[in-house]
Amino acid sequence: MLLVRVPNWLGDLVMSMQALSGLNALPGGTVFWAHRRVAGLLPVFFPDTPVMDKDESPPRGRFDSLLLLTDSFSSALAGFRARIPERTGRSGQFRSALLTRRIRPPEGRSRHHSRDYEELASAVGARPGPVAIPRFDPAPPHIAVFPGAAYGSSKIWNGFPEAAIRLSQETGLGAVFYGSAGESSLIESMASGSGGVIEAAVGLPLPELCRRLSGASAALGNDSGGMHLTALLGVPSVVLFGSTSPEWTAPRGPSVTIVRASGFDCSPCFEPTCRKGAEALCMESITVDEVLDAARALPWRRP
Repeated sequence: MLLVRVPNWLGDLVMSMQALSGLNALPGGTVFWAHRRVAGLLPVFFPDTPVMDKDESPPRGRFDSLLLLTDSFSSALAGFRARIPERTGRSGQFRSALLTRRIRPPEGRSRHHSRDYEELASAVGARPGPVAIPRFDPAPPHIAVFPGAAYGSSKIWNGFPEAAIRLSQETGLGAVFYGSAGESSLIESMASGSGGVIEAAVGLPLPELCRRLSGASAALGNDSGGMHLTALLGVPSVVLFGSTSPEWTAPRGPSVTIVRASGFDCSPCFEPTCRKGAEALCMESITVDEVLDAARALPWRRP
């Protein structure tokens, strides 16, 4: 049986989905080993696959092989201590001696990050494949917005409230600003001045978030885990990039439009905060009209 240590963050987990789909199809059975922050998403897409908590140590004798999609030393050490015979992962992080198959880390960020996960899956004989999108209970149509970013303020654009209100006026749809519980202050402050147009929905369990997003007509957001999930679910999406690179982490889906800051030699910097000011200058250079034009051109899902 194969144990797969899956990525710890929502965006990374979604980018690994095609790799996980291939791994899940391998003979002998698969168990996902996940951080509780993202573990709830796995049963939505892989309902028959067991999920083990990150803090749970793999029992000895249960697994024949371990695949590490994370780069942490601790997960490699846990697999070594569990005496899992085959242990595959990226070299580095002082853990090479704990692995039986070492894959060289990728050089730079020029290829899409999903390819990194697919390379690891291929190393254990899996063929990455399409992800089956489940059916959800009906959810009301709305404009979904992900205005936060767990990585840091350099990814955040402050024009989402104005853009959402104007789109709502044009379409008659309400806007829902989604985010984690840790983003509640940011999202609630954005919603408070909207006159009831914007609903704040923070800290939703991932299955419920998926259900609600399944009804969204369109989505706007920063380069964030929520936008990766939205794109995977097929919601037409506009995603803003400034400090990060769409070549590396653009959400993948049937209808994704990238709005990218231009004219900044420092972009992408991949820094959590802007070195040139309290607000990321590259993100602030993106205008509301640019985002609205991109959103209007999307093939909106109609109720």
